[in-house]
Amino acid sequence: MNFGIKAGLSSTINTYEFAPDGTLLRRHARSIPGFAFMHDMAITPNHAIFCQNPVTFNPLPMLLGFSGAGACIKFDPKSPTKIYLLPRDGSELEVYETDPCFIFHHANAYESGEEVILDSICYANFPTVEENTSFLDVEFDRLPAGELWRFRINRTTGQVSRIVLESRCCEFPSLHPDRVGRSYRYLYSGATDQPSGNAPLQTVIKLDLGTDQIERQMYSVAPRGFTGEPVFVPRPGGSAEDDGWVLVLVYEADRHRSSLHILEAQNIEAGAIAKLNLPYHIPYGLHGSFTPEVFTPAR
Repeated sequence: MNFGIKAGLSSTINTYEFAPDGTLLRRHARSIPGFAFMHDMAITPNHAIFCQNPVTFNPLPMLLGFSGAGACIKFDPKSPTKIYLLPRDGSELEVYETDPCFIFHHANAYESGEEVILDSICYANFPTVEENTSFLDVEFDRLPAGELWRFRINRTTGQVSRIVLESRCCEFPSLHPDRVGRSYRYLYSGATDQPSGNAPLQTVIKLDLGTDQIERQMYSVAPRGFTGEPVFVPRPGGSAEDDGWVLVLVYEADRHRSSLHILEAQNIEAGAIAKLNLPYHIPYGLHGSFTPEVFTPAR
């Protein structure tokens, strides 16, 4: 599944579903009122889920060449965040509202009776992008920290409740690929080394959501290591949800090199079981992915 957004005074959400061989199975387009900044999508067996953040967009400075697109987006704390459930069969969408917040990435979603549960990385507001500011000068403490929130959308009452699952600043959540869109127990994410406030990601955190008291494991590469998105790789033939490995690309600032750290997913606190040291650095990025196929460059 994938999606595309055509934003404007009203916005169009296009969703696509493909068979494993690349055949297009479904394509749906739905219009929603207002400008839509939708960076990510969550799915369940019956729905595609989108969050319309409460922001405004003034494109004039960008069109005149005075600023980039990010600086033209402003957070509107007086408007709600809207959650759209788009039935995958193409029937009418459902709209729900919650208190204003800003959502970049979703962790997962699943259905439980009349409820749809959505776990997402949320910010209290959208961090304003200042013009002509170097990343080296960013004061992280002045920016809102991302936290993992759980939204419960009751399709019978129309009410949305939410709680904080993880208050430590975190981003780029991932999980066992077979649990996407289904109930799940374990989640992996990049996180800050410090327990509160905002800062660069230097830690991998594993959350066990299957107990009343959420259990956590941490793997840190601080003070001079910086992580990207951790990726869970299932062990072939494994049965447990966390039976596998976590891969994370680390930029090691002290030697200006990058390395791939491999962790046993069931015990990431034990440290890396292997490190693949690269003779160069990979420009610091965000997301990660995994494929079991090996690609050999053509000669």
